[in-house]
Amino acid sequence: MSALNQYAIPVLGLREGMHRFEYEIGADFFAEFEDSVIKDGELHVTLDFDKRSNLIVMTFQIEGHIQAECDRCLESFDAPLTTRQTLTVKYAEEEREEAEVLYIQRGTPSLDVAKFIYEFIHLAMPMILTHEQAGQECDEEMLRYLDTPAEDEAEPNPVWQALRDLGDQ
Repeated sequence: MSALNQYAIPVLGLREGMHRFEYEIGADFFAEFEDSVIKDGELHVTLDFDKRSNLIVMTFQIEGHIQAECDRCLESFDAPLTTRQTLTVKYAEEEREEAEVLYIQRGTPSLDVAKFIYEFIHLAMPMILTHEQAGQECDEEMLRYLDTPAEDEAEPNPVWQALRDLGDQ
């Protein structure tokens, strides 16, 4: 049994009106997605599922943290993550997707929301992850190491210096 089975919402048998689904996201969730950038985290997802006669409006509220690597000092830390996304589902003859609208056939038995949760988590990640986002400080030893010039930068290569001398003549 896949760990993602719990994310299939039975659309066909669900009565019209507002429904709420809650999920806890962890390492087992991210392991189900091949080549996931995120390997671990603790996230709480609240899905407000508003089923109407001609459409469904899903509002995802995702809060928690993901295990990330600081882009400045390369140390692992818990990066906070919060996002709120809305997805509209409409009925159509053929299944297709647009920017914020998903089209499904009227007889579709269930709707798998796992891939939407996965995508919304990744969209909420900042491009650059640093300790500052979590109110922490980077590893001072690593920052000192990164600030010291490399040994080969201190002394210029004599071969290049000889070529420069030829160019100056």
